[in-house]
Amino acid sequence: MHDHAGTPDPDHREPGHPDAGRQGIGHDTALEKIRAVAGWYRAEITRERYTGTDGARLLGLIAALRTCTRDQQTLEEAGPEEAARIAAEYETRYTELTKE
Repeated sequence: MHDHAGTPDPDHREPGHPDAGRQGIGHDTALEKIRAVAGWYRAEITRERYTGTDGARLLGLIAALRTCTRDQQTLEEAGPEEAARIAAEYETRYTELTKE
């Protein structure tokens, strides 16, 4: 319900709207998880570039960050079930990356 008649419903997206594929909290949660993992990879990339000790690790980190970007793009069109799967995957990945 809206405060005023004629005020667009924020949960309703017209086709072609930038957020048309997103479907609420599940997508927001998945996006938050992806961003947390991507942030971890960015920090590690910066650290690896600074130390310059392991070129193979740097390439692996960059590839993983690209996967985050692709998954974030996939999320834009994902339904609720796919968003939940992505959120769970990234929750697990973040836990594994930060368990040390």
